[in-house]
Amino acid sequence: MPLARIRARYDQAAAAFPNEYKQANVTLDLWLGFLLAHTLIIRHPSDMIEITVGGKDFLKYLLHWGREANQRKY
Repeated sequence: MPLARIRARYDQAAAAFPNEYKQANVTLDLWLGFLLAHTLIIRHPSDMIEITVGGKDFLKYLLHWGREANQRKY
């Protein structure tokens, strides 16, 4: 997925849930850095973002155990 598309989705979510995004104080760059550091995504030189096998497994783990965004603890 192009980085521009990810940024647009992030901006939509931040606008829809301003308190959560401001309270957590997490920018898109910080979030992408976390995903890259844990090898959950790959950022290609063309600014395309690709989920890794580990990233897919992590999402499967979250779904398997019934984890949802509203269960997060700040």
